[in-house]
Amino acid sequence: MQLPIVKPAPIVQAHALVFRHLFENQCQFRHFKNYLTGLMVLENQSLANISRCIVESADKTNLSRFLSQAPWSEEKVNSERIKYLLNQTVKQRQTAEESFLIFDDTLCEHVGSLFEYVDRHYNHCQQYYP
Repeated sequence: MQLPIVKPAPIVQAHALVFRHLFENQCQFRHFKNYLTGLMVLENQSLANISRCIVESADKTNLSRFLSQAPWSEEKVNSERIKYLLNQTVKQRQTAEESFLIFDDTLCEHVGSLFEYVDRHYNHCQQYYP
């Protein structure tokens, strides 16, 4: 059973305001939030099903027209999304002086001659090539 979308999901409401300036009016912004909610909460994520589940929409083609004809830019939304994610992310990279490069010297023993470009590993503990 499909549940109706009465309002945008709380997580969409919490983060969507960052994208408000990319849409010309409140209706486009509401369609954007409803579409994201449908993608997140519905099992069947087709455009027809998302439109069918939105309760407040008088015309079920509103979402389709928003995605195909409304003057908003996917590239700008994606660029803003990436910028927003990077601002929310704590940088974990350390300076070169604080960093380490670790080599895993796990021995890879191969049997047969069907492997292309197989490298032979030297076992420094037992002084031989397996």
